[in-house]
Amino acid sequence: MAKQKDTDTLAQYSAILADINAGKFSPVYILMGEEPYYSDVIMDAILQNVLQPDERDFNQTIVYSQDTTTADIVQACRRYPMFAQRQLVMVREAQHLAKLDVLEQYLENPSPETVLVLAFTGKSVDKRTGFYKKAKANATVFESAAVSEWNVAGWITSYVKEKGYSIDADAASLMAEHTGNALRKIVLEADKLFKGLPDNITSISVKDVEQNIGVSKEFSAFELSKAIVFKEYDKAYRIAHFFAQNPKKYPLVLTLGAMFFFFSRLLKCHAYNMKDGGMVENSIRKAGVFAPGQIREYSAAMRVFSPKKTMGVIAAIKEYDYKSKSGTAGQASDGELLMELISRIIH
Repeated sequence: MAKQKDTDTLAQYSAILADINAGKFSPVYILMGEEPYYSDVIMDAILQNVLQPDERDFNQTIVYSQDTTTADIVQACRRYPMFAQRQLVMVREAQHLAKLDVLEQYLENPSPETVLVLAFTGKSVDKRTGFYKKAKANATVFESAAVSEWNVAGWITSYVKEKGYSIDADAASLMAEHTGNALRKIVLEADKLFKGLPDNITSISVKDVEQNIGVSKEFSAFELSKAIVFKEYDKAYRIAHFFAQNPKKYPLVLTLGAMFFFFSRLLKCHAYNMKDGGMVENSIRKAGVFAPGQIREYSAAMRVFSPKKTMGVIAAIKEYDYKSKSGTAGQASDGELLMELISRIIH
């Protein structure tokens, strides 16, 4: 289900962005949801495309909800643009607005000369209200889901590619552990990483992440998975114990997400190998692993974990993720859950 939400958010985000960049504007945009990054990008695109630079002085109104009222917003939207085809009214932090019902009448008949943007940062509008129902009928409503923990490394890989770079799977996992699923933080750290790279470097490694972002893989979920694969069980328990002692820096949900990423890719390696046969290395490359060191690691993992055992590990990771979030773990701490999971995988 989380993966479907990720997909829906990206599809709607891409469609809205494509229309804006093509000069096709909705009279009203309602931007809301858990993940504010997508709304940030949409607002930037609106600011760049709705008005020409010389039209903005008289026709662009940007306010924060704490500094205005819904009545003021409606009044601003009903004005006529000056020396321009349209005007822009943008309200940031709209979750603090009172009396949204005042906007319902405007939503029934929005001004064709105005583009109104209401950005509800980190929250969604109550879907039971008349305001929401009118918005769904007459406006562009975009609700962004947070990126699921399982997909953070993949999101990082896609973002890096979009910027003209490539990134090792292990480097993406390391970044994901450091940033969590907050996309604003991911983008900030990635941009810092790009600036720190030499001009002739376009492929990002674990070393690049360590040097430019200031994180270390000495204790990381990647190293935990690697220790299990190479049967370095003492090291695996040592890393798990370290995580347990530092739950704020190494939250269980991100550790499980990184492990899920590793073993899901391992299952993909097995799938290609069973489908095509031939050299194991070719199957690993088809699964998206190209660095020589990583190929050796996945090759070793394929020998230790059969497809059936790999699926068992993935099921166990999901089980413990559910336990940590649902309150069904009893008195066990997240650290104890992780130690228990490691024991199950090893034995």
